[in-house]
Amino acid sequence: MTDKKNKTLSKKKKTVTKEISKIAELKKQCKLNIEEIEKLKDKNIRLLAEFDNYKRRSQEEKNKLFLYAGEDIVKSFLPILDDLNRSLEPDNVNSNSLIEGIELIINNLKKVFKENGISSFSSKGEKFDPELHEAVMNETSNKKEGVILKEFQLGYKYHEKIIRHAKVVVSKKK
Repeated sequence: MTDKKNKTLSKKKKTVTKEISKIAELKKQCKLNIEEIEKLKDKNIRLLAEFDNYKRRSQEEKNKLFLYAGEDIVKSFLPILDDLNRSLEPDNVNSNSLIEGIELIINNLKKVFKENGISSFSSKGEKFDPELHEAVMNETSNKKEGVILKEFQLGYKYHEKIIRHAKVVVSKKK
């Protein structure tokens, strides 16, 4: 019987050894899984921080773009301001040179406007359109009702958007 007991005991030892080996392998795998989870957590934290930094930088860039969006157009007006200042210098103040200076400044302004997509539109003789015109007066006329007789101020477009309505006098029937 002792031999039988020894065999049984030997089998149990082998089984226990196998189970201990499996447990050791599972512990080892568990440790590797925990390390992998920690690496992934760290990577996730870094990615979140990187994304937060990206959002912050993007917002800062957007703010700068809005803040300095008109920089180019402002720079294009500086030479015109210089012309205005020069026209007021004592050496240049006579009626002919003043008129020539103002004409030059107006032409420079029109050029800057054109380069930046700003254009005026004429309304005299056109049919009144509230999308383009602001009626400041009505006058009786022989012309068809709703026709623009006079223009007090030109209207302006920035590309296709109206930035200032033309101020006009509109005809009305007698």
